[in-house]
Amino acid sequence: MRYALISDIHEDIVHLKLALKKIEKQKCDVIICLGDVSGFSVPHYHYYDTRNAHECLRIVRENCAIIIAGNHDLHAARKVPQINPHYPYPDNWYQMDYHQRLLASNGKVWLFDNDELNPLYTTDDVDFLKTLPEYHILNTPHGNVLLSHYTYPNLTGSMRGFYSSADEFEAHRLYMALANCFLSFTGHRHYMGLYITTTSGILQKRHNRRYTPEPMDCIMVPPITHSQIGNGFCIYDIEQKSVITHLI
Repeated sequence: MRYALISDIHEDIVHLKLALKKIEKQKCDVIICLGDVSGFSVPHYHYYDTRNAHECLRIVRENCAIIIAGNHDLHAARKVPQINPHYPYPDNWYQMDYHQRLLASNGKVWLFDNDELNPLYTTDDVDFLKTLPEYHILNTPHGNVLLSHYTYPNLTGSMRGFYSSADEFEAHRLYMALANCFLSFTGHRHYMGLYITTTSGILQKRHNRRYTPEPMDCIMVPPITHSQIGNGFCIYDIEQKSVITHLI
């Protein structure tokens, strides 16, 4: 069984289609999306003329067996994270204006209103986004695999900031253990190649460098969206017990 994992599309229809063509050549059995189909941020992306959130979501729905909610997807759906122990969202979060939410969260939550364009989703698109899970447990012959957009306690990536030291991932590893998962895949960070947190530290693997996962690894996959770091996708081969990323 070969799983293709994609993440952080950010309305980039051009590179999503290119990725799926390359995934087809790799003869993968299942495609998994780890979130953020949505989210065109004006300061960070430069494909305004080709961005198409609606079409990206349609293609993802047709091709991906599992789709996880990312922070931009939740924002587009006007839905707050259900698993977010460090910030209890007010019930009227999306009835509050931008400045009220900024003040209420003390700047700890990604808001996006100030720099993100409207994804122009249909009502059906938004209704679908609202149904997306914040994580999924994938059953494999070697054990369970936890799939999420980012790491616990920030599973959807909705809280501002990123983890960078090994000890900051211990909470996620405990979450994996409680869910009886021996491996985890996430996106969100937009790394080149693989970014891997292990029980002994942090590893980085460039594109096309094969890696054999160890128990309790958390593996972050590259983004689909075009950027300077080099966008790509990940393949998890169950039989070969290997993980590798490919450039788009």
